[in-house]
Amino acid sequence: MRYVVKRVSVSLLLLVGTSILIFAVLRALPGDPVLARLGTLQGVDQSTIDRLRASAGLDRPVAVQYLNWVGGMLHGDLGASYLTNRPVSTLIAERLGPTLELTILAVLLSVLIALPAAIAAANRPGGWADRVISVLASAGMAFPPFVAGILLILVFSVSLRWLPSIGYVPLLRDPGRNLAGMIMPAIALSLAAAPLLLRYLRTEMITALSSQYVRTAEGKGAPKRVVVLRHALRNAALPSLAMLGLIVGYTLGGSVIVEYVFGFSGLGSLSVESAFRRDYAVLQSVVMVVSGLFIVVTLAVDLVTWWLDPRTRGHHG
Repeated sequence: MRYVVKRVSVSLLLLVGTSILIFAVLRALPGDPVLARLGTLQGVDQSTIDRLRASAGLDRPVAVQYLNWVGGMLHGDLGASYLTNRPVSTLIAERLGPTLELTILAVLLSVLIALPAAIAAANRPGGWADRVISVLASAGMAFPPFVAGILLILVFSVSLRWLPSIGYVPLLRDPGRNLAGMIMPAIALSLAAAPLLLRYLRTEMITALSSQYVRTAEGKGAPKRVVVLRHALRNAALPSLAMLGLIVGYTLGGSVIVEYVFGFSGLGSLSVESAFRRDYAVLQSVVMVVSGLFIVVTLAVDLVTWWLDPRTRGHHG
């Protein structure tokens, strides 16, 4: 249990450190949420501004504001929006579904892209397929997801008119329209995330294919497909599970701009809107939720990998 306790403790410390960093960075940014709320209203006296700041809790010391925010999070209360006065937890709950759906679909697409490509590249290292796949993977890692999204809109929405360019339809309301609106954002995210998994899985596959147990299976006359899929891929996939946690975090981070490009009503668009409006009460909680999801998923993947892989258990034990 030492490894489990250690990983959980590290994750808790990361959550605390992330909350401090988010809170401090947002408080250091220029701009006043109260003045942003008042906008261009004329004739607002200082007493009104002070009253609004007091009602939002902005007149208290920064340390007290942070402790109140963290204490509220522990009780499921994220405070209220500075602009609309709506509960932040309600705003996040309304936007969480589209972001999670987009993230899950993008991760699945990343696996579907990376898995056959890694097998093809590792089958003959240095061959033409390996070189082509390596070049495409490098290009995908250097290609920003929002640029890919814009190009997809130009081709499939503007030119071909096959898919809708913006908007989100809930899955339960209309599965067909939901899938049509999800395809391009998920592809834009997976084109950048898949190369991360591909390169790692390729390296693990090359190591597995050159190992003693694979040579033994080949010496016993096992077909090439059985050797690759049953022996090499199974052993290469376990260490590659750790990369899935990073891909989830990468996808969650990339969804911030991709959702805005495609007009999605998710956490990404909510964070961008909150940043423009200086609504730090909403922004800090959205960033904390996204960071928390990344940390929790990474912890879960690490624990699953540790449990399934006896080599890892022996190492950490």
